[in-house]
Amino acid sequence: MIPKTCQTAQTAALSAVHLRKEGATIGREPVNLHPETVSVRFLHGAGFGTCPRFMVIRQAACGCRMKPFGVPPMNSDERRAARRARRDSKRAANRSARIEGCTLESIADLDNLYQSAVDASRGVSWKSSVQRYMLRVVPNIMRARKDLLSGKDFKRGFIEFDIFERGKLRHICSVHFSERVIQKSISRHALAPAIWPTLTEGCAANIKGRGTEYAIKRLKRQLVNHHKRHGERGYILQVDFANYFGNIDHGACKRLIDRALDDDRVKAVVFDQIDAHGTRGLGLGSEPNQVLAVALPSPIDHLMLSTPGILASGRYMDDSYCIALEKSVLHDALKRIESLCDELGIVINRKKTRIVKLSRGFVFLKKRFYFGDGKVVVRPCRSSITRQRRKLKKQAALVGRGMMTKEQVNQSYQSWRGGMKRLDAHDTVLRMDALYKWLFG
Repeated sequence: MIPKTCQTAQTAALSAVHLRKEGATIGREPVNLHPETVSVRFLHGAGFGTCPRFMVIRQAACGCRMKPFGVPPMNSDERRAARRARRDSKRAANRSARIEGCTLESIADLDNLYQSAVDASRGVSWKSSVQRYMLRVVPNIMRARKDLLSGKDFKRGFIEFDIFERGKLRHICSVHFSERVIQKSISRHALAPAIWPTLTEGCAANIKGRGTEYAIKRLKRQLVNHHKRHGERGYILQVDFANYFGNIDHGACKRLIDRALDDDRVKAVVFDQIDAHGTRGLGLGSEPNQVLAVALPSPIDHLMLSTPGILASGRYMDDSYCIALEKSVLHDALKRIESLCDELGIVINRKKTRIVKLSRGFVFLKKRFYFGDGKVVVRPCRSSITRQRRKLKKQAALVGRGMMTKEQVNQSYQSWRGGMKRLDAHDTVLRMDALYKWLFG
């Protein structure tokens, strides 16, 4: 039985209900409810509560749907399945909007073919083959459009030759200019719009705005953030692919194209371009091959972003890295990378794949990174400096024999010097300037 003093206090409180705001409670009893107020469940199903009218209006304005009273809450599996369905639906909508214009008609459009011809001629307009093509550019792009829409084979074979780049032999498979124009249109209006948005932020090379300077600055920023949190503790795993272009698996490339595009006619054209290189490998010198080479290891980039313990990662074409505090985490990550490379048909270069202490420094893209006095130092590696000194001496000999002019040498040297000025190489540039002055006056 409730004492009289308590009954008197309860009566006085109930008489003052009109002074309280909507949805207020006395004890466990809700008071002063609006007729439009509805009952909703508490978060996590802890109990039942009431939703004031202003909350109902706010939730309705933002499109929220409230469960009616008496509907049982979802369990964890059902919530995960609902989230997965929403994500898949959003991704499908984004993909449809992304590849809407990736059709054969867009590739064969005369305006797109003309712009591709103009862009392909930049830097090589001195060649006679390019001049002949651009002299009759309108009939040539009309013929290219007809060949594309009719399904006629427009390939004319390869111009194959070998070059030595930094002492390394590279086999080049260049295409004729008429085919290069079509390939540029394919890359610009089909492959790039469909594939580039699926790549991670750390994937660089062959993407506008993501060159070597982008990759170097991004890695330096990652090292700065790592040093702020963990100092010089930690390790870096560097992975390199052996003879990357020569070992690219055609089946993996075709699966990539099949996932990225819907137009079967565009797929057939790209598949035909891939099969022209034999049973395995893609040739250097073709723009679609560059796009496929950048995108093929993309699953590795996504894997590193979702692997526990990996603090930072990135990739430039076939050179990738990931940073962690514990060496065991990197060993486990390397096993996952090896398993994924087997599925993609990628061969790992065991000699260049290593785990290095961050405190010792490492080399990435011919640049040496290490921690200095309160900053991250980026210098050119020793081999690149030695190569430049030897190059200047050989160029001096060519100038002495009359096979090269001083203006050509100066243009080459200023190009190297401009790249060095972005690094911590002030003393190196001064010493190289002294050698240049001694050789050429």
